Amino acid sequence: MMAMTGCLVSSLHPFYKEKDIYFDPVMTGSWLDGDSCLWVIEANMASTGIMSPEKRDNKYRITYYEETDQAGVFVGTLFQINGIPYVDFYPDPDEDQCVTDLTSWHEFPTHTLARVQYSKDSILLYWFGEDWLNDLLEHNRIRIKHETVEISSDYSRHVLTASTDELQKFIRKYANDAKTSEEIEQIFERGYTEDTDEYGVFLKLKPVE
Repeated sequence: MMAMTGCLVSSLHPFYKEKDIYFDPVMTGSWLDGDSCLWVIEANMASTGIMSPEKRDNKYRITYYEETDQAGVFVGTLFQINGIPYVDFYPDPDEDQCVTDLTSWHEFPTHTLARVQYSKDSILLYWFGEDWLNDLLEHNRIRIKHETVEISSDYSRHVLTASTDELQKFIRKYANDAKTSEEIEQIFERGYTEDTDEYGVFLKLKPVE
């Protein structure tokens, strides 16, 4: 995953609505990716007010250890659109960010979108990449609200500013379309993807034994 050459599709607004969220304890636990980086997925605890006790909020606290002393923390929200499961990743606002490569991609901070397939034996994640979004924009296949942010003198990126309603229409039409869905399903079935034909980022997690 760290060999990713582009950025991820990012949004200022969440990709999910409250009615779309669900929680599956199968995803919780300690997992290792192909680079032996540790992912700890737990039920997220949140407070509704300053003096209110913390309660489980139906989301996940995802701690990603790029190194033993370098951890990035995300709030992961599992949700479905048209029966297809996705995870919305958002950097935990209460944690120090930009300490790992993964969290540095969320420096705005923004939401990123990954399609997910999971069982007790593995979690497969496919983040939608900026190249995929750029291709849709450059060929005038989509019109969706976004801002182009200049990161450096030779690199700029698109950040989606559309509402959650518009984002979900975008997911249904393009992330769920036959071509994109078939390609992701083939990657999930193979368990790997080639960097050269990648329009996103694939990651396979295996449980810590």
